[in-house]
Amino acid sequence: MPGRKLRGRSILCIGNDFVNLNLRCAFLAEQGWDVFSSGSGHDGVIRFGQEKIDAVVLDLDSDGSESALILYELKRQSPDTPVVMLVRDGAALAPGATAQADRVLLKSEETPKLHQMLRDLLGLS
Repeated sequence: MPGRKLRGRSILCIGNDFVNLNLRCAFLAEQGWDVFSSGSGHDGVIRFGQEKIDAVVLDLDSDGSESALILYELKRQSPDTPVVMLVRDGAALAPGATAQADRVLLKSEETPKLHQMLRDLLGLS
């Protein structure tokens, strides 16, 4: 239900496209999530270690190599925290780039699916 708090559930959005990052954060906050954001993978890993984060949305525009490194570090710190990796085109990714992601979502399907996907991953459905 839009605007309704999700009992203190927090999402960390990591992305290097600031327009999309800000839109995504605003959308998730509107859905009731507590939202943290980071404009780079390195800063996101630091923020992840400093805050209580229930799930991560990872959107680093590249061939997936940087995302794979960030995913590895996030999962090393907290293996049970779900990570949704957003991709523009799954076929253009480096082999194995999404292997550690709990879910992979095409950016073109983000708006209708991301909120429910996060709810499902956290058992809130």
